[in-house]
Amino acid sequence: MSKVKARRLTAPLALLLFLTQPAAVADHAVDHCPGNVLGCVDEEAAYVQLLSRQEVLALPAYPGDKGAPRPEGSPYYEYVSLPDCAVNHPERDQEIMCGQALKQCPPELEGNTRLRIWRQLVTPPDDRSPWEAAGVTCYSDVAPGARPRLTMADLKAAFMRTPWAKPTITTQPKGDVTLVNLETFYRVTWSGAGFEPAETDRRVLRGIPVSIRPKLVGFTYHFGDGGTLGPTDSLGGIYPDGDVVHTYLRPGEFTTRVTTTFGADFSLDGGATWDDIPATVDVPGPSTTVRVKEARAVLVRQ
Repeated sequence: MSKVKARRLTAPLALLLFLTQPAAVADHAVDHCPGNVLGCVDEEAAYVQLLSRQEVLALPAYPGDKGAPRPEGSPYYEYVSLPDCAVNHPERDQEIMCGQALKQCPPELEGNTRLRIWRQLVTPPDDRSPWEAAGVTCYSDVAPGARPRLTMADLKAAFMRTPWAKPTITTQPKGDVTLVNLETFYRVTWSGAGFEPAETDRRVLRGIPVSIRPKLVGFTYHFGDGGTLGPTDSLGGIYPDGDVVHTYLRPGEFTTRVTTTFGADFSLDGGATWDDIPATVDVPGPSTTVRVKEARAVLVRQ
């Protein structure tokens, strides 16, 4: 295949060309890419909006396509749709997934992959023009030449299946026994199994190595008597510096626990760039029973 030679247009001319075409497809892109980097497209000049489902379905099959069958032997378009990442181009042997392609779709299409559609004019028997960008869309289910790929929905599902470390409450005074009207200090400790915040869960999704790194959104402490504290990012602590403290006003046995709200970041193919997964999950910890006793003054004969 021949290399792409970028055609230079001024931004206003490119925008005018885009707005006056019958279909919402820009045939030209402003070359603002240093060194004519393969696949680099000035999206701001070439595309004023993502292609809709109808516009993707209406992409022409051949020059001058108005819905009639293509005349036999006449030129036609071949299409391929790749994740909208700067390094991807039909002439490259390797396809890369990136955070932009997974995250930059409008809310109503969240979970879809943002794709750049490329097209090539083929003149029979096999004369092929350079690939050109035909538009960007989040309707990955109808993008021509698209194949099943990793999506944000896949990442969210993997995030929800992460084996979380469980947050357990310990209290002071020791032994989970305290007194009415006495400040009781709470502290969170993590279970040995599962992933704590900042630890990394590595797996392969749709053939792509993915790292999911949980992060703490907040704790909510439940003291068993109707009292709660949180959300807070505090792990609590012990006397006298612990900042998660509760005072019981009556004796009894109270079932306490802490609920952790996790978020997560993800990284692809072992890369150093981390992006946010737009989801959270609440993970309840195991319960701890705190016995609250009432102290009574007793006179003792000496």
